[in-house]
Amino acid sequence: MKRIIFIAALVLSVFTFNSCEEDRWGYANKVIFSADGGAKEIEGDSPIHHLSIGDYNGKEKDAVEVTGVMTVTYDWLTATAIKGDDEIHLIAAPNKTGKQRKLYVYGSIDNRFTDITVIQNK
Repeated sequence: MKRIIFIAALVLSVFTFNSCEEDRWGYANKVIFSADGGAKEIEGDSPIHHLSIGDYNGKEKDAVEVTGVMTVTYDWLTATAIKGDDEIHLIAAPNKTGKQRKLYVYGSIDNRFTDITVIQNK
């Protein structure tokens, strides 16, 4: 009986840890840019239907959609995605502040959400 309980607990923990990974829908948890800035592409497993960028103070800016292309610029970061596609394109301006900076990209996938932390080094 103890063996059955142990095996059941082991199987349950495996499913629990795997489901945590699935909550990202294939999108990266964190993206890091150098101080020089540049462009990066993030690909997931599910299509994005809405895009926004926010900061650590809770301020957030939504993307504007023009002919199926969603674009949002907040401070030093621009995010672009084709509505219904599974790729997000990020462009970071050069960091001349001398400090590390951080923003959050939010993507809506049906009625679920994913968030990506974007850090730019000093």
